[in-house]
Amino acid sequence: MKKIIGFISCFISLSSFSQQIATKNIEPSILRKIVSDDAIVDKALQFEDKNGKNYLVATTLQNRSDEWVTKAILVQHYVEKSNKELVLLRQITDKEEHCEFDNDLQLLTESLRITDLDKNKYAEITFLYKLGCRSDVSPIGLKLMVIENGNKAAIRGNTIPRGFDYPKEKVADGSFKKLPKLIQDQANKLWDKFAPEF
Repeated sequence: MKKIIGFISCFISLSSFSQQIATKNIEPSILRKIVSDDAIVDKALQFEDKNGKNYLVATTLQNRSDEWVTKAILVQHYVEKSNKELVLLRQITDKEEHCEFDNDLQLLTESLRITDLDKNKYAEITFLYKLGCRSDVSPIGLKLMVIENGNKAAIRGNTIPRGFDYPKEKVADGSFKKLPKLIQDQANKLWDKFAPEF
């Protein structure tokens, strides 16, 4: 009986692991084709799925004056064709402009997941980022994105500073509500993990 339980546990672990897609850092020669010289690279990962070679690059641009800071985030998903041409499948952009306090626009790099939970051979790229301008511990904007084969789904709301009684905001768009339950479940768990702050 113990052997059977052990086998089942091992199978479940391997099954869960197989839904994670292996990644590695993008080679500098390829990264130079994608990233501008003035961008800060937050993540640059390469992986494979039904599209072949995929490249995910997340960068931040910053413009600063004596009085304010503007930040922009750019997340790009490319696939490499047989002739080595890079084709952009999806691009996510956002910005927080002319912030005179703390410009908190940032990709939450630890939230990034590349999986194939629905087992359709196309990777789901899931990540969160914060955006807002603040001078205290009030909530700021929080967004979760799921990208799959060029399609985008999102949850939008705000962060939850611990120890305060701010209203919680969390709204899933129509595309998110149509995602398979496994993908929604992972996204909601990530939201619950990264929404609290301080």
